Amino acid sequence: MFFKTIKEKMSYLKSWQWFLLLYLGGSIALILTSYGIKLLMTGLP
Repeated sequence: MFFKTIKEKMSYLKSWQWFLLLYLGGSIALILTSYGIKLLMTGLP
């Protein structure tokens, strides 16, 4: 049931919305990874 609603919502997404979603997701992933590497380099508090 949960996956069905997701599938329905995904079908409504336009191509630019997909691009925006991927762009935002990628940016967040990049920020998190760089922050994680920084933490590893400096050592955990």
